[in-house]
Amino acid sequence: MADLIYKVTRNIFKVYARLIMRVEVKGVENIPESGPFVVMSNHISYLDPPLIGSIIPQKVHYMAKAELFENRIVGAFLKKLGAFPLKRGTGDSRAFRKAIKILRNDQVLGIFPEGTRYPEGSPGEPHSGSVMLAIMAKSPILPIGIKNIKRKGRTKVIIGEPLVLEEYFGKKLSKEERQEVANEVMSKIISLLNE
Repeated sequence: MADLIYKVTRNIFKVYARLIMRVEVKGVENIPESGPFVVMSNHISYLDPPLIGSIIPQKVHYMAKAELFENRIVGAFLKKLGAFPLKRGTGDSRAFRKAIKILRNDQVLGIFPEGTRYPEGSPGEPHSGSVMLAIMAKSPILPIGIKNIKRKGRTKVIIGEPLVLEEYFGKKLSKEERQEVANEVMSKIISLLNE
């Protein structure tokens, strides 16, 4: 039932994205044919998750702020769409374990490394832990840049080549090293936005 709800919602949004947002996608050939992989994108609108979900063929599971699940109806619907709650600022081990399980089951995880929405053209600093799930699960990162989502004209989605952080697999990274890697990934996303 959850997969059916996801597919129906995805197809409805695909029509909305094509007709209303006039979405133009570049780099579709970079999407891996199967999981696991971690989608990482800039975050400029509440429309970002369904937009990415309408482009990626596989179901994308998102960490979403726990407050969104306080309403039981909304929370139940989000869970059907593959989202799961994250208590921000607490080092939520339950959400972390859920994310690792998704990747180890060869599925797709979606993360916004900035942690919250930032105005277009003013990206936020990525959280240092945002890359650790990909490193721990030895999964590639698919960088995506989204622009022009709230402006007139076409919304553009640019998909980069997958990043494999192989040199960090199995290593214990300091907070500074984690931040450095997160900055590298965010720089890649910003470079896509500048294409």
